[in-house]
Amino acid sequence: MSSFPKSEPKLTKGAGAAVVESVKAASDVYAPLSGEVVEVNEGVVADPASIGSDPQGAGWLYRMRLDDASAMDALMDEAAYAEISR
Repeated sequence: MSSFPKSEPKLTKGAGAAVVESVKAASDVYAPLSGEVVEVNEGVVADPASIGSDPQGAGWLYRMRLDDASAMDALMDEAAYAEISR
């Protein structure tokens, strides 16, 4: 993991939120919704492999206080994502 929003905790939907580095590449992570970062998972900074090995558990990146919680209604759930990923 190379960077998280530290100096500016406010994120805008679609804006860069973090950069995840692997052996071969670096990938941007974009904010799914607008809001303020209230917690960064320091465990994933120390062990970036947890993003891939436990993405729904220890591999979370950051927590946000959303500007508009109803905006979550427009996001896909796991089943919808699995359907389009086939």
